[in-house]
Parts: sequence; C-alpha cells; structure tokens
Amino acid sequence: AELSSEAVPEAAVRGDESPVLSWLDGGGRVDATCESTCACGSHGSGMTLLMVAMVCGHEGLAKALLQRGADVSLQNIKGATALTLAAVNGFEKLVELALRHGAEINHQTALGNTALMQAAGAGHEKVVDSLTRHGAAIDQQTIAGDTALMIAAFQDHPAALRCLLRAGADATLRAHGNTALQWAKEKGHAECVRALAEHAAAEKAAEKAAA
Repeated sequence: AELSSEAVPEAAVRGDESPVLSWLDGGGRVDATCESTCACGSHGSGMTLLMVAMVCGHEGLAKALLQRGADVSLQNIKGATALTLAAVNGFEKLVELALRHGAEINHQTALGNTALMQAAGAGHEKVVDSLTRHGAAIDQQTIAGDTALMIAAFQDHPAALRCLLRAGADATLRAHGNTALQWAKEKGHAECVRALAEHAAAEKAAEKAAA
C-alpha cells in the first residue's frame, strides 16, 4: 500500500505525530510505503513511515508507530530496514528500540551490509558498541567480502574500529586481498593503522606468553 499524498510522509520527516496518527485513525495503513523522493530523500523508494522516523531520528513517532503494529522487518528498495537506517544515521536509542521490537540484528541489505557495518562505516561508535553488546555478528561479510572492521578502517573511523577490536573482531580477514590494517595503510589513516598495529602486537604478546 502506497501513500498517495506527500502530506503524511512529510509530517513524518518533521516528526509531527498528529497528522500521521490522524491519518492512521482514519484508516491509513501503518506499513504503507512512500515513493516520494521529496519526503524520503536519497534513501530510495519503498520507505515505510517507521523507516522515515528512523532516518530522521524521531523516537516519539517511531514508538507510536510500533505501538500501532508497524513491522520492523520490512525493507525498502535497497534492502534497508528500520534498524539499518537508524544505525547508519547514528541514532542509538532508535537502534535499541528496533531491537526490542524484534528487528533482525544481522539482516543484510542488497549489498550485504548489516546495521553494524553501516554504523562502523559512518563512525557511530556508540551504535557499534550497542550492536556488539546485543550479539551482532562482528565478522559478517558484505557481498564484496568486507567486514565492519575493514569498513571502519577504510572510512577512517578509529573509535568505531577500536570498539570492534575490543569486541573480538578478526583483523586477519581479507577483502580484495587486503586486511583492515592494509586498507588503513593504503588510505593513509594513521590512527586506524596505530590501533590495528597495537592490537596485532598485543595478540602476538599474548600468544607468546601462553606458549
């Protein structure tokens, strides 16, 4: 079911609950999709009102929609869900909200990205920490073979990278022939290189001590 008018999704973008809830009370479907690029920005078509709320960081609206039965498992045209959209935009409370309502933590988008990868790639270390604490698969790979650690190194997000290392990310995995450390070196991301080198040295020392 698509939203025929832009007024409701535009209200959702603003976080204006009243027009959205009035529309639902008048028989509107909570999981209706929006095809309006005006309302949904660059996130593609197939956006539900819940997805719009997650993208824009409107916790009150998201809660209201979930209370009315909004489905957290639905995907937009790019395979993104409410959870992945909240994660890539750094909204920790909305990530937690989606998880409490049964969102699949390791869901992969059309390109194979998970919420953890999205958060790592955008440098949202608090979201990375939250997802790892909730049991996200740390070493899951995209279609291209990238892990969250590689993505953090490639995008130069040392805080997110250190968070992943503390959570047990495997720094030896490779994509396109490169480890996370090699990506960081190739891109000239000094702080990421330092963090990965320190981690490798600590692991080596631990192995030596255990031998």
